[in-house]
Order: sequence, then structure tokens, then C-alpha cells
Amino acid sequence: MTNDNDTIRSFRRPAQRLTASPSHKFAIGVRVIQKFGAATGTDSFSVTRHLPDAGAGLQYRMKRERDGQERVAVESALELVAREDFMQ
Repeated sequence: MTNDNDTIRSFRRPAQRLTASPSHKFAIGVRVIQKFGAATGTDSFSVTRHLPDAGAGLQYRMKRERDGQERVAVESALELVAREDFMQ
């Protein structure tokens, strides 16, 4: 014969471990250039959205202000544009 405590224990789930999720290096709105991948020359992009890791690293959705082209790139392919580089 089972009692109420045995019934409750059988429905309990094991505790899940909380792990810190990696954080994005570039904030939304900052300007970046693509170091490698699709050729962009010296065009800079503005980060518009953070995307999750899809197996190759954290991803970003970016938009080029010159023509509005949007693309997705992994964090390792991006480099921050220095302020003086785009203020001219």
C-alpha cells in the first residue's frame, strides 16, 4: 500500500541546474565591421538584435545604414568600430 508521500515523490522532477548564459559582447546600437565572411569592404553595420548561440557562437542581427541591408553574423566575425572612425 502506498501513502500520499510516496505518490508526491513519484511526481517530483529532479532539480535543474541553472547555468549562466553567455552574454553578448556588443550592445544593441553599436557600430561594428565584419572581419571575415561575406565581403563588406569597410562598411559598418549597426547591431539591431541579439540572437542566441546556434552552435557557432553568439549571433547578431545587423543593418548597414548606407543601403539598409540586413545580415546575421557570429560574434567572432565582428569588430567594434572606433568612434573616430565613423564620426568623420
